Amino acid sequence: MPLISIRLSFHFYPSPQQLESINQEIIELSLQRQALLQQPETHNNHCQRCEIKNKIKQHNFTLTYAKPLAMGGILSGGVCIFTGVIALFLIQRLGRKAGKSGKQLCTNFTSASHIMRAILLILPISLFLSFSSSLFILTDGLILTKLAGLIAVAGLCLSIWEIYNKKNITAETSVNGVLITSETNPKLYKLIEKIVQKLELNVMPDNIIFCIGHGFKISNQTIYLYPRQTILTGNTLYLDSTYINYLTLAELSSIIAHELSHIASNDLSLPKNFYRQIDRLTEAITSFSRSRLFYPAYLLSKHYYCSFNRAIRQWNCSREYRADSNALKIIPKEYLALALSKIHLLQVPINQALDNYYHNAHTTHLPLDYVTHYVAQSEIPSLSKLLKKQPSVYDTHPTLAQRLSAIKYRELNRLCGLLISISPTSLLTELFSHESNTLQSDYQTNMQKIAKTNINYLKKHINNHQQTVTIKQGGIIRLLLRSLLASLFILITYAFLITDEKHDSEWLITVIILSIISIFCLRRCYKMYQCIGSPLLTITPQGLVLPCFDKAIPWEQIIHYQINEAIYKKLDIYLSPAFNPGTFKSGGAKIKYNRQNNHIQITAYEIKGKINLPDCAPLISDYIMAANARLELQLFTQNKE
Repeated sequence: MPLISIRLSFHFYPSPQQLESINQEIIELSLQRQALLQQPETHNNHCQRCEIKNKIKQHNFTLTYAKPLAMGGILSGGVCIFTGVIALFLIQRLGRKAGKSGKQLCTNFTSASHIMRAILLILPISLFLSFSSSLFILTDGLILTKLAGLIAVAGLCLSIWEIYNKKNITAETSVNGVLITSETNPKLYKLIEKIVQKLELNVMPDNIIFCIGHGFKISNQTIYLYPRQTILTGNTLYLDSTYINYLTLAELSSIIAHELSHIASNDLSLPKNFYRQIDRLTEAITSFSRSRLFYPAYLLSKHYYCSFNRAIRQWNCSREYRADSNALKIIPKEYLALALSKIHLLQVPINQALDNYYHNAHTTHLPLDYVTHYVAQSEIPSLSKLLKKQPSVYDTHPTLAQRLSAIKYRELNRLCGLLISISPTSLLTELFSHESNTLQSDYQTNMQKIAKTNINYLKKHINNHQQTVTIKQGGIIRLLLRSLLASLFILITYAFLITDEKHDSEWLITVIILSIISIFCLRRCYKMYQCIGSPLLTITPQGLVLPCFDKAIPWEQIIHYQINEAIYKKLDIYLSPAFNPGTFKSGGAKIKYNRQNNHIQITAYEIKGKINLPDCAPLISDYIMAANARLELQLFTQNKE
């Protein structure tokens, strides 16, 4: 794009011979006008004078502004290219050097963030000014074009400013747990104090919570502890009660030592601001990707994220490796290896058990007993299979194999033998007896309240929404505008063909480029003409009917949908991975189907009818909620029976 703009600016840059020719023509036109003024006033005479006046005005504009505007176009296009290239190299360099330490990563990421903010303002403005300069010369500087340009630049700056200057929202995490203190559990408190001393920490964690779910972790996020409605701040150590039945005291100590090592390494102070910046960046990438106008900004933002992605993953892994090595100062590596393996193996069945317990909230079983019974009936994967798991770029933690390799634990066959079957143990029952009873009672009561509220909410949604809506593709206005654009390029091409007498290589290249653009515009007009009137989708109570599939897609199979309104209206639908919508067939509507991701994208230029695609968003949400409510209620009913 900047290259085309520079090329146009060079083409419009007047040579001294052209300027001399225009001066001579102005003199001749002025003499003709003077001669017409001396003649009697007639309609024909008046039209000729107006025509001469307009030509003189155009030539004066060319003499005054053609050179500055052409220079501005060349300069703006050059700035656009230069800025983009320099930004790519700077961000790439900062990303490569970011993996040395967490502090270096945060510093480099912040520096790159400031560069990005400047670049995302400079690039679009430079590109716009470059094209505007050529456009002003081509249209003889019409005031409407200038005003439209100023409005577009102002809107561009405002939208980017809003994206990068959103207010930070501090989130609170709600946790169903019991607070452990030195008075309520002196044994555990003394154990943690010993670990703190051996790790040479200066302070204890501010809060220790015994909870159901949430795993073992350390966090500095504000916590809302229910049912006692307590707000906790500072560093909080989470101890997940669902794993306690499967761990020994030595294994629990190794996990506590690992989590407290994050405090010792000051890992919690960095992520608070650092991950907020990453969230902003990913949000900006998502926003830019929806619009073709911001496509260069999207590519640059994506490059920014990818440049630091490796360093971010390395830093996340290094935190875990460092915490594991610190834990080995107080505990033999076999106990840490056992603890890590058990957590990795039990994670999926325990999460499934807690989810299933919610649908069995009426049961009299205590939560931890229910989890233990559910895990005993579940199939736990073998450790050897888990060790073969490949790392993913999206993982914030290293794999089990990587962690065992980092602590140099080599006896994998022995470890696999010890974990052929994981049986519950009562070794830690006495240590958490008081907290366990209180926690289970509170959790059971709270789950029953939540389930009861949700069941009443589900019943209200099941029989709602019986409306059927069909949406068809429009686009007559957009087709007209596209046709005008195609006509404009055809006229420009025709003007080049008949006005330029040199017919040199520069003229030939220009004609070829303009011809390609004209053909491209005409082709798009024809494709849009074919789409007008074709059905896009039909919303029914049973499911979503698309012309590309023979059967309707049930609402409960849609796991996520999103409607974008930038340039075109797009409906993105993500189906359940296990669901097969059938054979895809192309038609008049612009519908894409990615079988691998089970993703459907419907593009609408315009909607034919009174209802718009964005207006359907609440209706689609209601249908999906009603379908999910039906499934949820069915699960509650089945489990109750």
